[in-house]
Amino acid sequence: MEIRHLFELENDATFQQLNQQVNSFNTLKILKLENHEIRHSNILAWLLNPKENHSLHDYFLRKMIEHLILIEENSNNPKYETVSGILNHSLMDSHVYREVKTDQNRFIDLLIVNQQLKFIFFIENKFYSTESKNQLDDYLNFIQHTFKNFTIIPIYLTLDGEKPSNQQYFILTYERIESILYTILILYKEQLSDNVYKFIEDYNQILKEKFYPNQDQVLQAINIYRNYKPTINALFEETSKLNKQLQFESGYQFEFMMKYKNTINYIFKHGKNILSYSFEQFIHRQFGGEVLYDAHPTTPNLLPPEWNSISSIKLRESNYWLGKGLIVWFEQTNDSRLRLIAEMGPIEYIHRIWLLEQLEKIGLAFRENSKLEKTRYTRFFSQKIDVNKWDDMEELSQAMVALYNSTEFVLLRKQIADMLNYKNSVKNRITKTIENFSTEKTTIQVQKAFKKWVGTKNILENDYRVSSKTLSFKIPLFDAFKEKLGETREKWWWDNGPFLFWMNINSDSLFFTLEVGPIDADKRVLLMESMKEKGIKFSKKGLTVEAKYNRIYSETISIVGLNESDLIHAFDILYGNKELQNILEKLQIIYDETVCKLE
Repeated sequence: MEIRHLFELENDATFQQLNQQVNSFNTLKILKLENHEIRHSNILAWLLNPKENHSLHDYFLRKMIEHLILIEENSNNPKYETVSGILNHSLMDSHVYREVKTDQNRFIDLLIVNQQLKFIFFIENKFYSTESKNQLDDYLNFIQHTFKNFTIIPIYLTLDGEKPSNQQYFILTYERIESILYTILILYKEQLSDNVYKFIEDYNQILKEKFYPNQDQVLQAINIYRNYKPTINALFEETSKLNKQLQFESGYQFEFMMKYKNTINYIFKHGKNILSYSFEQFIHRQFGGEVLYDAHPTTPNLLPPEWNSISSIKLRESNYWLGKGLIVWFEQTNDSRLRLIAEMGPIEYIHRIWLLEQLEKIGLAFRENSKLEKTRYTRFFSQKIDVNKWDDMEELSQAMVALYNSTEFVLLRKQIADMLNYKNSVKNRITKTIENFSTEKTTIQVQKAFKKWVGTKNILENDYRVSSKTLSFKIPLFDAFKEKLGETREKWWWDNGPFLFWMNINSDSLFFTLEVGPIDADKRVLLMESMKEKGIKFSKKGLTVEAKYNRIYSETISIVGLNESDLIHAFDILYGNKELQNILEKLQIIYDETVCKLE
C-alpha cells in the first residue's frame, strides 16, 4: 500500500464527512453498552420506574404498555384486553426490580409490581442471546406461584420480535423501545435536565443505528469503497490486527489506521454491501429480462412482474418505494437471517379496502385499523430463511431465490395477480361508461333500483330506509331478536334493533354491511358469545361490555356503468352471497336455541 493512496483517501471530502459522522461523541458507545444485555436491562429498569430521577414519571411504562397493544401478533393473546384496561389507571405506584431470583436459580431480568392495581409485568430481555430450555415456562410458573391474586403479564423483549416458546408471553421489540425514546426526545426536551436528555439521546442513537442505519452514510460508504477498494481492503486487514495484539509502529500508515480505524471498519462493512450485490445477482438469475427494482443498500426491493397491473391504481403518496401500490423487499434481520416482506402501500382508499378484503378471503388476517382511511401501509406477508455466511454473495443470492420461490409466496403472487386482473377488467369496463354518469344521477339510479329490489324480496316499506348516502333494511328474523333482546341503549339508525343491513352509496361502488348494534350490554355479550361459538367472525372487542357496534359481514361491489336491471342484480349478488346466507342461518339457529328461550 503506497502512502500516496492514503493521501488520496484522507483528502477525499466524502471520507472526511463520513469520518466525522461515524465518530460522533456518544458516552454509551464509549462504555460499549450496545454489546451487553445486562446494561440494556439496567437502563430499561431506570426508564420504567416512575419514581426514578428522569422526571418522566410513568410515561415510559405507559408507552411500553401501549406498544404491547399496538403489536399485531399480541392481539391473539388471551390477556390482550386486560392490558388495555390497565391504562385507565395511574401507574405511579409501580415498582421495578432487577434480577429477581426464581426457585430454579434463574434470574428474571425485569419485574414491575403494582400492589394497588394487583398487576405484574415481567420482562425477559434477549438482546443477543436466545431462550434457554424451559426458561419462559419456569419464570411464569414462579411468578404465578408467588403472586397468586395478581394479573400477570409476561413479556418477551427481543431485537427482532421473535416468537416466544410460551404463547402466554407478549412480544415486544427494541424497535418499539427506540420509538418511545424518540417520542420522549421530541415531547420532553424542555422538561428534562440536560444530563438526562443527553443520556436518553445517546441511548436512542444506539438503538436507532441498530434498526435504522443512516442511508446517506451507507451510500457514502459504498461510493468510497468503490473508489478506493484496494486501499480499504488493505487497511481493514491491517486494522483488524490492531484489535488482536499489542502493536505500535511509527510512521504515517500506523497513525492513519489508529486515527481512522472506526471509519475504515464502517466503510468495509457497508461499502461491500453484499446485500445489494446479491440482490442484483438474484434479479438477473430470477428474471433475466425487465423487472422494476431498486438494489437499495439495506432494503433492496422489486415489484413482481405478475403485479404490474397495480400501476392502474393511483397512489396517495407518489414517493412510495418504486411508485407503485405494492412492494416486495429483502432485509437482514437482527438475528442474521434473511427476510422477505410484501406490503401494500397508500393506494386510493376504495381500492385498498377492496384488496384487503380479497386478501382476507384467502386466509390473511389484519388488525381492524388496517381498514381505516388514514392507514397508509399494511404488511401482508413475511418469511425468513437462515443464512450461514453473510459475506458469501452466492449463498445470499440463492437464499433470495429460495424465499421468492417458496411454495407460500408463489401461491400468494398468483392469488394477488388474479385479484388485480379481475379488478382491472372491471375497471376497464367502468372507464368506458363513467363519463356518462354524474354522482347525483348514480345515487338516484341506485335509490330507485333499491326500492324495486326490496319489493322483489317482499320487504315492507316500514322495514327499509333510503337516504342521500345510505340504504338500510331489516328482515323478520331481526324483529324476532329485537322482541327478546330489546331496543338499543342509545339511538341507532331508525329501528334501534340488534341487527341491521346498511349500505354506503359511493360514486363507483356500494359498501354493504351487516352490523350488530348497542343493545343491553349483558344481552349483547351473550349474543356475541353465541355467535363466536357458531364461527361468526368479528373483532375481539365485540365480547366486551363496552362494545357498541360490530360488523359481522361486509362486501364492496362496483356499480359504475350499471343500468337499473344491473343494479337490481347487484343487490341480489350482495344479499345472496353464500357467506352472508350462512351467517343468517347461524343467527336463526342462535335464536331458536338460545334467544327465544330468554325471559
